Amino acid sequence: MKKSIFLLVLVIVMIIFYGSKSLCETERVTIIGTEDDKLYVAQGGNIVINAGKNIGIIKGDLISIYKKDDRLTLVDEIGKCVIIKVENNKSTCQIIKSKIEVGKGDYVFLKKLEYSDPHFYPAIYATLNELVEPYKNHEKIKVYVHNIYDEKNNITELSEMIREEILNIFKKKERLAIDTMVLSEYMNFQDHYFYSDIDRSKQENISNLKDKMKQFNINAVITGYYTIKNDNLILKLFLIDRDWEDKSIKIFTTTKDYSNKIARIIKPYKPFKEKEFVDYKFVLNIKDYLPDSDEQREIIRLESEKELNFRYKFANSKLKFNRISPSDINVKINDDLIRDIQRGEEYEKKLEKGKKRILVSFIPVLYDNDIEMFSLKKEIKKEILVDLNDEKDIYIEIFLDSTYGKEFADIKVVRKKFDEKIRLRPVKTVIERQPTIELYRD
Repeated sequence: MKKSIFLLVLVIVMIIFYGSKSLCETERVTIIGTEDDKLYVAQGGNIVINAGKNIGIIKGDLISIYKKDDRLTLVDEIGKCVIIKVENNKSTCQIIKSKIEVGKGDYVFLKKLEYSDPHFYPAIYATLNELVEPYKNHEKIKVYVHNIYDEKNNITELSEMIREEILNIFKKKERLAIDTMVLSEYMNFQDHYFYSDIDRSKQENISNLKDKMKQFNINAVITGYYTIKNDNLILKLFLIDRDWEDKSIKIFTTTKDYSNKIARIIKPYKPFKEKEFVDYKFVLNIKDYLPDSDEQREIIRLESEKELNFRYKFANSKLKFNRISPSDINVKINDDLIRDIQRGEEYEKKLEKGKKRILVSFIPVLYDNDIEMFSLKKEIKKEILVDLNDEKDIYIEIFLDSTYGKEFADIKVVRKKFDEKIRLRPVKTVIERQPTIELYRD
């Protein structure tokens, strides 16, 4: 009995200890103002808190709100707000959920942004702020963190340390989804995208990179490099955004604390073999089948013999259909599924050169005008292997035919040459002057 009581007390002490420890990682921040200086605000209103960049707040941070006379427990939360504007020592937070009204003197609890190295933190935090600024408050941002290099494109121990610090800080922000692998096969060294001596990007290379970012659904890329001049270390981080302006952030610090890490090369420079890409155009053509009344009855009879559900749905009811069309259409290139190709429209996609397996499939579906009635239990497929090496005037034409009993899918790779338009010139009409004919004479 005594042993059980002892264990119970030990568990309670541990909960209190670790609970208080987690509270110590947070900051209690007072609400110092409200929108239009109102006494109280509710959902949709704005509050001002007395903390900002000084503790690492960024736009989009989600924060819990508490009453000024409450203790901090989960049940005491009276609402949530999202940061919409950050200044050095204060921030504006929009209330997105509230149980009761919120006013001055109430407070919020938020986690202070922790870091390991005070020298590189300012550049990383500045990059973080530049990253989130153009996005909507609740919008999730997918970020690929690439390598950091020295001025000779080596990856050193210091490079790895800076990259790890970026990852650790970025991962503390819930609105960011961090990736470290998806573009590793496609991204070159940082000087492939930015000039080293001026804060300007190399537009053609940046454009190609952004096409890959769209393919892999990455919003932003972080990369960078550092240089050593005398005893000064200059770090420049680059922010490449798929939809917004590209930026660079620079800081100066001393080499004194990093000389050993600078000297240790983890991965020496090796020329990057770029993957080559080609632009291909896809065209999806579909043939619907419109059976007459006799054919409809015959299809109902045949399908009823194959499947009991079909018989119950059509043979024993007044339900009808008047069209068979391809549905559940899949177009795959290797394992990459093309989701946004539309019927009859030209769809352009950038693909890596080399052999590709193209697969198309569909399921015939019965429709009554636009109402889907029944999917036939068959999948129609076509697969081809192509060697993608030529990027000019190449079309991949997909044809899906849903004619009952003769369903098929076909893929053709064709070259379409378009002749220049013939310039048409006006033809001058020459009218010979004929002698005047006198119709009347006195």
